[in-house]
Amino acid sequence: MNKKIAILTDSSAGFTTAEIKELGIHVIPLHIILNNEIDILDTEEEIKKYHFYNIVKTGTTKTSQASTGELMAKWDEILETYDEIIHYPIAEKLSSQYATAYTLSQDKQYLGKVHVVRNHTAAFALKTLIIYANELTKQNFTVKEIIAKTNALEQKTYMAMIPGSLERLSKGGRVGKVLLSLINLFKIKILIQWGEYPKKIASSRTLNNLIEALVETWDKFKKTVKEKFQLFVLKTDQCADKVWDNVTQKLNELKVDYHTEQLANIFVAHAGLDTIAFVAIPENK
Repeated sequence: MNKKIAILTDSSAGFTTAEIKELGIHVIPLHIILNNEIDILDTEEEIKKYHFYNIVKTGTTKTSQASTGELMAKWDEILETYDEIIHYPIAEKLSSQYATAYTLSQDKQYLGKVHVVRNHTAAFALKTLIIYANELTKQNFTVKEIIAKTNALEQKTYMAMIPGSLERLSKGGRVGKVLLSLINLFKIKILIQWGEYPKKIASSRTLNNLIEALVETWDKFKKTVKEKFQLFVLKTDQCADKVWDNVTQKLNELKVDYHTEQLANIFVAHAGLDTIAFVAIPENK
């Protein structure tokens, strides 16, 4: 008899409440701290209730992982109706959530039932991986096979980001103080390629140059992976028109086809409203 497997992730994947219900996946919300005072859950209801986007504009926003108690409650709830859980937390370079979840999964009550996967995807890339994993559960693949297939998909996924606010990013320890001072002095923007080892791949005063660098590095990646891709450009509804128009005009000029998706709140909290992210997913998984 095949075991019933549940797929669990956190709110960094950017699923809407409607999508969670429709797909039958499980999501545990991360925490966002507003102005160092109010701790809210990263859910649609609380994001709206506490005016998250307004606070990103005028105040400070930090993030925090789900607690051990919250993880246990979620796992226990799922295990009432499922035999095993595959848990894909936010990338470990962004949070301690993976370490916390993995350590807890080694406890006797969860050992062999909860499988915490170390992955390096983010935002829409993680969302795509979760949808794929969920599809595999319906095809009677084992836990080991599902993890192997999603790991393979991760290796074929391209991710990059242009932070909207490097000052905000630096407050979370993502940008060194010396680099930040130089960036602010010369009003430079940067393009970061995401992966197991995130790296700055370009810097410029103009978005046009960064988009050109993006397309160049993505072309190199495509030749290495030898796949056909779909490109998704991630933004918030609050992104400045000037920024978005600049990005789309350059992509159109370079004849790059793309789809638009919403950027998950966790990344907005760290990098600002004008952050633009790019995720390229292979057409054939």
